This record gives sequence, structure tokens and C-alpha cells, in this order.
Amino acid sequence: MNERRRQGLEKEISRIVGMTLLTDIENEKIKNLVSIHKVELTKDGRYLDLTFSILDLKNNVNKKKIEEDLNKLKGFFRKKIGSHLSVRFVPEVRIHMDDSVEYGVKISSILNDIKKD
Repeated sequence: MNERRRQGLEKEISRIVGMTLLTDIENEKIKNLVSIHKVELTKDGRYLDLTFSILDLKNNVNKKKIEEDLNKLKGFFRKKIGSHLSVRFVPEVRIHMDDSVEYGVKISSILNDIKKD
């Protein structure tokens, strides 16, 4: 698969997964706190790495539980992708978590605390 096609598929898959999170997921924690961060399709198109980020400003969410719930939804995501795209092979979904947003908020609050002093 050439690079341009792969990037186009990644963009479309990101849109599909994002809309699925908003409209089809009934778990309120996932629906309200989780967003798609990055979509990477392997060069052969067999595997899809979905990286999610959790926006939890109060730090009262069990991130392991959310990750488990997202892993349970892998088949659902794959089915949605397969129904919206016409590709020879629907890629197998792998779930990853990204904590860079949380890390950025933490660094920002530390800098604000230093600025106050």
C-alpha cells in the first residue's frame, strides 16, 4: 500500500472511530472522557493501532478500567470500520493509551504554581 493511500485511510478511520465514540458508545465515561489521539495503519494494512487519550482534569477516573473497556470494544470498532470502508482486509485493531495530554496539564499546573510564588 502506498503512503498516500495509507494516510487517507488513517484519516478516514480516525473520522469513523471518532463518530463511533460520539454516537454509538453507551459507556458515559468513554463517551465523555476519551478521544482518539492517533491512528496508525501498518504498511500491509493488516493492523490498526488506535491511540486514545483520556482528558481527566480531576484525576478521579480509573484509567485501567477505561483501557479494559476500550479493549472490549476492539471488535466493535473493527466492524464499524469494515462497514464504512471498502478494503480487501479489515485491519485488526490494537488499542493504546496516550498520557501526553495529562502530562501537559500536570506540567502546566506546576508552572502556574511556580509563577504564583
